[in-house]
Amino acid sequence: VPSWGGSLFEFLMPTLVLDEQRLAPHGLGLNNRRVVDIHIRYATNHRKYPVWGLSPCATPKERHGGYSEFGVAALGTKGYKDEAIVTPHVTMLALAVDPQSAIENVRQLIRRYAIYGPYGFYDAVDVKTGEAVHRYLALDQGMIFIALNNYLNENAIVRRFNQDPVMKRFEQVLKDERFFE
Repeated sequence: VPSWGGSLFEFLMPTLVLDEQRLAPHGLGLNNRRVVDIHIRYATNHRKYPVWGLSPCATPKERHGGYSEFGVAALGTKGYKDEAIVTPHVTMLALAVDPQSAIENVRQLIRRYAIYGPYGFYDAVDVKTGEAVHRYLALDQGMIFIALNNYLNENAIVRRFNQDPVMKRFEQVLKDERFFE
């Protein structure tokens, strides 16, 4: 099922508060697994990048005014461009879907690029030039913190969010979804 632009963020941001893997194993959960796999294969096999993680993020200031959308165009209805700019926050989002691949990607990002600064991960890196974008975007840092908290603390944020009585009423909608037969 496509997203707007084909960025990994668009597919995986809901996993910060929803256990789509458990609630919708034949719907959004399966879609997430397939999209992560496609993103990894697109970046590493098709484009020959050493890391993956295409998503809207900061850019060098002279490019796109300092921010732009990136993704796998075929996965989106609009289809974002790919300019070899990768962002760590989507790797962290992928912890909910494919932790082994996400952890290896983070290790590669740290080994290959000056992507980690005094306050955490910088927002992005151009994988062709190795130039890191030395900025921290609040939205992206927030996703990193929540994704890590969920991964390290047995889905703490997801569990808390899903204890809300209003959310409980919508769980069945997710369970009933079947995108693939």
